[in-house]
Amino acid sequence: MSGKEVRAVVNMAGIMGYFNFRQASPFDVTQFSVNLTNLALKVGPYHVHHFPVPSVRSTQCSNDNVGGHWNPFGANTSSSTYPAGPGSTHDMYEIGDLSAKHMSLNNSDAVDMTFTDFNLPLFGKNSIVGRSVVIHQNDGVKEHATSADESENQTSTLSNLSSRLCQYIQGTHVNS
Repeated sequence: MSGKEVRAVVNMAGIMGYFNFRQASPFDVTQFSVNLTNLALKVGPYHVHHFPVPSVRSTQCSNDNVGGHWNPFGANTSSSTYPAGPGSTHDMYEIGDLSAKHMSLNNSDAVDMTFTDFNLPLFGKNSIVGRSVVIHQNDGVKEHATSADESENQTSTLSNLSSRLCQYIQGTHVNS
């Protein structure tokens, strides 16, 4: 079985970089890399959301378009047992809660980090492929978002987003 590698390319509001996800098989962990520059200390949490970024709407990143955080197992984020940050087992978080599982972008101008995620599938019905990544401003506004599918050698950049950055998660099959 071929592995999968998907990427969400970010080029909006001066922020540039990518989110890259790689999983060798449905039985392996996912390696997740984030490389972003020019964050200007303005952004914080980032999440995988339910739906891809639509191609033709002025409010592309609204919850009406990209939905809430990807949470197919119904993790109760308002429970006192929901982890406030990194350090718990990944099954305790929403699948899409990347910043709580790994690290927030708070107080960063640039980030180049790689993480191992035990609950971030690129295969099956709970896969993040074809969904969006949203970067939120520190004040809670969804600042930026991006999406991913399995299209061969495609990149996606969106522009003219005033309140958030949305990007489509896309990728290819890789030989692992």
